[in-house]
Amino acid sequence: MDIVNRLSLRCSPTRAFYSYADLGAWWPARYSADPATLESVVLEPRVGGAVTSTHTDGLAYTWGEVVTWDPPSTLAHTSTLAQDPGTPTVVRVRFTPEGEGTLVEHFHEGWREGNLADRPKFGDWPLILRAYREHAESA
Repeated sequence: MDIVNRLSLRCSPTRAFYSYADLGAWWPARYSADPATLESVVLEPRVGGAVTSTHTDGLAYTWGEVVTWDPPSTLAHTSTLAQDPGTPTVVRVRFTPEGEGTLVEHFHEGWREGNLADRPKFGDWPLILRAYREHAESA
């Protein structure tokens, strides 16, 4: 029932990890509460850190909390983006050396009765992760 995507990147696991954590550098605006006003997306780099989008109109929307921060191998955060805040899911990302690059395994998990109706909204992960790939491999 998890949504799973895998990417092979041409960069080190460390670069892949910190590039992913730098959400503001690559997160597509159209996947935010208000694409027209999105200013930034910040993931605070620690367990308990917030994942927050800020907007030029003053809106600040916290849509997750970091639950795993283990550089350069695993990062996970809860997510309520486009979902009922009372039933968050978890986005978990693993970074594994693969030859001279990195295998990135991206899991959107935690789907259950209270949030299962929201799952179809997340078919665009491949498009979102394409922006991440471009950012991670740009250095």
